[in-house]
Amino acid sequence: MTDVLDRLTDAMNAAASTVRERDLRPLPAPKRRRRQPAWAAPVAAAAAMVLVIGLAVALSHGLFGTRQPAGPGRLPAAPLPFYVTTDLSITKVVVRSTATGKVVALVPLPRIASTGLVVSPALATAANGTFYVAAFERGVRQEQVYRFRLTTAGHVTGFARVPGGALRPGWAADALAASANGSRIAVGSYYYPDHGNRGPERSDQLVVVNVRTGAQSIWRGGSSAPGYTFFRVASLSWTGDIRELAVLGEWCRVASNPGGESCPRWERQAQLRAINPAGPGGSVLRGRLLLRQAPRTFLAQALVSPDGSVITAMVLRGKTVGNPQISGFFPAHLSVEQVSAATGHPLVLYRRYLGDTSSVSSPMSDPLTLIADPTGNHLILDGGICNLHCGNEFNGWLDGGRLVPLLPTGFAHREAAEAW
Repeated sequence: MTDVLDRLTDAMNAAASTVRERDLRPLPAPKRRRRQPAWAAPVAAAAAMVLVIGLAVALSHGLFGTRQPAGPGRLPAAPLPFYVTTDLSITKVVVRSTATGKVVALVPLPRIASTGLVVSPALATAANGTFYVAAFERGVRQEQVYRFRLTTAGHVTGFARVPGGALRPGWAADALAASANGSRIAVGSYYYPDHGNRGPERSDQLVVVNVRTGAQSIWRGGSSAPGYTFFRVASLSWTGDIRELAVLGEWCRVASNPGGESCPRWERQAQLRAINPAGPGGSVLRGRLLLRQAPRTFLAQALVSPDGSVITAMVLRGKTVGNPQISGFFPAHLSVEQVSAATGHPLVLYRRYLGDTSSVSSPMSDPLTLIADPTGNHLILDGGICNLHCGNEFNGWLDGGRLVPLLPTGFAHREAAEAW
């Protein structure tokens, strides 16, 4: 098997080296056609190994076909009836109708405490309508992870603390993921009473919790290269058999703002690593490498599908665009890209021109998030990167190459965290 994979890697690298720079620019729109999701067929474990190599090469060199946004017309039916969200005011967590945006239920969190900084609750979902939220309770020093179930009618039931889900005092969640069966949760956490400290506490920690025993293991970033010592957890995803936890980490040469994203592209490295969640902890870099940020790109998010057969990534490319008052910060061309081990065919699900990226709507939350439902089939794309007056944000779910807005729309309803 190793010899076969080595030969495959050599062949794909040879093919990728023939791609010219101008071929990486946005392509003209092809004729629209319907395509079945490549990840629909089941795959063997060996095929999943091929996916790792294939995706790493494909993303590095932009070897993707293109699917352009659909034209105007009647909006499609919502794939899921509800989503859970908290807005930037961070006063409550609510359940909304995907179709109308109407609030149908309130998550009965204890009164959210003030930490001296704006700390947004983190949200995640698992199978069977189970949701998780990390938030501070007034009078309690530690942030706590809670879970609840959502009925088919949108009612909240079974709200309770997760055993072992209390973080250490001073730490707050900025990434959260739960295994399908709910036996483990993973929390990317940052040290929020920062006060300019340049020590290890400027880096995130990854906490993996065994819910059945309450035991925690702590994972840290280490150094991905000389000088790249400041670590942040950008996204987390589980395989369905919970044998692996996929961690998209970013390593920066300069300390970034805690809980947010401020590491410049030229000072940043990003890698998707698969760690053994049953392990004792240690460095994330000990995990199996799945994907690495390529030069002149910005790997913002990356999720592994529950069956391990697909990686879906959000990638930024191109020049940064700003305005006369403030320079831009992020590359202006966004794409959501996916490849399947079942066929080996890569696919661009969605492309968007961000334009002016001089501001973010909330410095204490991730300005770009990619959210999957428990099956991995339905994706929410939330963008808080914006222009000087934050008039070009976006938030919606992907359908056939277009972004269908999540209701209600507008800055007043900008979401700090979402799950469905």
